[in-house]
Amino acid sequence: MTKHTVVVSDHDFADLSIERDVLGDIADVRDAGGDLDTEDIDADLVDADAILNLRYEIDGDLISRLDGCRIVARYGIGVDNVDSEAATEAGIYVTNVPDYCQEEVATHALSLLLALYRGLARYNDSVAAGEWERGVAAPIHRLSTQTLGVVGFGAIGRAVADRAGALGFDIVASDPYVDAETAADHGADLVEFETLLDRSDAVTIHSPLVEATRGMFDDAAFERMNDGAVLVNVARGPIVDGDALRAALDDGEIRGAGLDVFPEEPPAADDPLRTHERVVATPHVGWYSEEANAERRRRAAENVRAGLTGERPENVVNEL
Repeated sequence: MTKHTVVVSDHDFADLSIERDVLGDIADVRDAGGDLDTEDIDADLVDADAILNLRYEIDGDLISRLDGCRIVARYGIGVDNVDSEAATEAGIYVTNVPDYCQEEVATHALSLLLALYRGLARYNDSVAAGEWERGVAAPIHRLSTQTLGVVGFGAIGRAVADRAGALGFDIVASDPYVDAETAADHGADLVEFETLLDRSDAVTIHSPLVEATRGMFDDAAFERMNDGAVLVNVARGPIVDGDALRAALDDGEIRGAGLDVFPEEPPAADDPLRTHERVVATPHVGWYSEEANAERRRRAAENVRAGLTGERPENVVNEL
């Protein structure tokens, strides 16, 4: 039996053993090299019956040349690096793994939030410098006196609300696709975005990156936030205007930011947000655990298997 050809466009895994365990009996799993700057990746992909994709840009021009491809399976949640409309026109499934890291991202958001609230980075730097200054991160407030605004109240936003509520926060949420009853089930008061900014002492972002959310945290949003507020972004970098955030931090419009994502990744070496004293930053690792990594790889490969064997894959995100 002639095997299918599955090409992994890019990855950061030690090997492709999980993919080959799932697909090895029906497909040859090939590695396109994993280097996003390699011009030869397109040439490898045009011969594929299926593509497993992490960060490589699958644009409309490339899709128009994928004559035999049945499916592009993303290893993660977002599909903004795949032209889904072009894939639909070409009859190619686009799939994702939407729920593989909910626990990890919710935990990471709370970790950044608590690091900001308790001044951990500043205290650490102070002790490392040979100081013993308890006031370096003041003022610090009791969590039960604070209101957390959750922007984007899908599964991860709800998980954050559940965890934060258990710590004592009052919760408000903003999401145009969620009703008040659903929010209330997770201890949250559903409000408009502007009202959330007015009421919140801290804001966490869990929205997808779409045109309506791109740059939604701009100068006007930061001006509306409380001067003592903190912002946590574990969603997508471009939801926050980087220049506006830097200005808000420098001008004292907000007290701090916890960032797992940046508008440009990795951020430029001279990006002030990398070293800003009011920022706690991590390198887009909110999704990560060994278990989550294995799960996304296995489920993406299972989507490919379904697409190649005539079944409808799980989590098809385009209109097919």
